Amino acid sequence: KMSGAYGEPDWANPGASAKADVTADAGPTTTTASAAAASTPSPSAGKGKGSCIQRLLSILNLLLCAGMMTLGILTLIGFNKTMDISEAFVAAYIILFAALLALYEFMWWSTIDSINKSMRKNFGFLYGIKGKAFYLIFIAFLTIGLEVSIRWLRYTVGIAFLADGALHLFLLFSKPDLVSSYSAPSGGLSESGDAVV
Repeated sequence: KMSGAYGEPDWANPGASAKADVTADAGPTTTTASAAAASTPSPSAGKGKGSCIQRLLSILNLLLCAGMMTLGILTLIGFNKTMDISEAFVAAYIILFAALLALYEFMWWSTIDSINKSMRKNFGFLYGIKGKAFYLIFIAFLTIGLEVSIRWLRYTVGIAFLADGALHLFLLFSKPDLVSSYSAPSGGLSESGDAVV
């Protein structure tokens, strides 16, 4: 779905993806008040159980990112010439994907406009609960598939990411009231999708 003057995707505009996710996921019970709450830029702006759950999920994601980066770094440190080179590439991708998720989560807490604008345009799937859940599940399988790493850390981090992604989907489909006020970071973009000068 495209919007904007230059054919940009709707997730590139700050309010479009959050409002679309809220209306698509919450069904007919969505009101204009919940759509307005979805465009709130700060996680601390909302009060209540839903906002607390969102903050806890964000902190959990940051902790899991630290574990995943540690796993990737330890795999690269332990790499030797007898190992398959593909393991080194997978470890590098693990570090990259964990850094990407951590950067998104940091943008959720405190937005840096230029970084957020670039992230939204290039990794817009992270800006909705469903896209982030599937991303978490994807990196869970990538982590579990790493063969030459520390076995207990690989399974701990991989299964935790898988459970985190499943939890995001569970909350989205069975408890939409807890995530209906979710607001992706919108710094660096105006309501029309143009850069803020």
